[in-house]
Amino acid sequence: MEVQVVKRVTASVVGVLVGLAATWLIIVAAQHQPARLVTRGPQPTPAGEHTQFGVVALMWSAGCEGEQIAEERGAHEVGMCTVDGHEVTVAVFESSTRRDEWAAFMSRIGSMVVTRDRWAVAGNDTAGPEAFVDAVPNAIAAVF
Repeated sequence: MEVQVVKRVTASVVGVLVGLAATWLIIVAAQHQPARLVTRGPQPTPAGEHTQFGVVALMWSAGCEGEQIAEERGAHEVGMCTVDGHEVTVAVFESSTRRDEWAAFMSRIGSMVVTRDRWAVAGNDTAGPEAFVDAVPNAIAAVF
């Protein structure tokens, strides 16, 4: 009977040691992970290098719910969202030249486009883009 008690105690001690070792490994692994910054609202993105904010931040500032759908790093970001019941396509650009090229393309395919400094918004009718532009705070609109 003493042998069984010794085996049980040994198994318990080994189990505790394995648990402690696993906990230690988890703690060490967690310490080497990059810190994650939790913030409210969208953050600047790499494609919006030449603007203060990216397209997600612009949509967020207008209260337009949607998501980023395309990006060309350092050149432009494109997102789609819905504002006042209108689906719009929003784009932020590194330069007004790229914005104008995009706006011309969107116009050729039948979209109504409103442009601002290095950003534009397009929709099926004028109501969507105008609602979006009206929803962007003036201080924000001047930054882009």
